[in-house]
Amino acid sequence: MTALDTNVLVRYLTQDDEAQFLKVLQMLNRNRATFFACDLVVVETAWVLRDLYDWTAGEVSDAFARLATIPNLVFENENRLRASLKAFREGADLADELIVRTSRDLGSKELVTFDKGVIRRHKTFARQP
Repeated sequence: MTALDTNVLVRYLTQDDEAQFLKVLQMLNRNRATFFACDLVVVETAWVLRDLYDWTAGEVSDAFARLATIPNLVFENENRLRASLKAFREGADLADELIVRTSRDLGSKELVTFDKGVIRRHKTFARQP
């Protein structure tokens, strides 16, 4: 398996540099190759697309939905990512949603935070210290 960095996903999604886009496309089409995008790369990619390319949350979510159709591209946890992207599309912060869901998945009984939005969205899991 080969891990992908943020800039590779950005080049693939934005196609703003044709030479780099074609390199990524060629790489992703290699037979018997598997590629991995960790949650940190997902969050950073979303940030770049939102802040530097002015994409909406919906456009970013749609882009990740397209990435999820690439058969040899895997994420840390696709179900967690899909749920987080749904919340992101509805106005939540993607990083916050991944933090909550990862914490739950790894066995945390609660999340302590000062983020009122997280507490509001996850009443039974998140609380203030």
